Amino acid sequence: MTVSEKNFEAVMRAHQKAAPVKVGELASSLGLKVVISELPAGVSGKLTCEPKGSDQWVIRVNRHEHRNRQRFTIAHEIAHFVLHRTEIDGELTDDTFYRSGLSEKREFEANRLAAEILMPWHLIRAETQAVGKSTPSELASKFGVSEAAMHIRLGLPT
Repeated sequence: MTVSEKNFEAVMRAHQKAAPVKVGELASSLGLKVVISELPAGVSGKLTCEPKGSDQWVIRVNRHEHRNRQRFTIAHEIAHFVLHRTEIDGELTDDTFYRSGLSEKREFEANRLAAEILMPWHLIRAETQAVGKSTPSELASKFGVSEAAMHIRLGLPT
């Protein structure tokens, strides 16, 4: 399945109606299979083409990491799929710091898109306006992300 960045925008927006964004459903809509897996310590996730050379991509997520971390990993691997799959030779492994062997620029792009997937500005604004003065901690809980991720998204110190 080939998804252009423009098509991805429409698919992503369709899954961003409410927080928390159902990232597994988004992956499925893109033709990606998500598998919670037994991965080595220090490995957050993997994006692999299985079998190699096919159109089927699989996101493997470390079962031992916190649910919020798993959600970010899924979003991060979706981002690599959308932005960088032509640069991946069948497999990409991200460690706990989301380093994969791709350039630092590519990892930054994947992190940025993962944040947009999980914490879209329109939902953050809606939440803060509806609830009033939501703290980063309250927002993180609502969006199913870590407090650190929400602080970064809001431009606050971590």
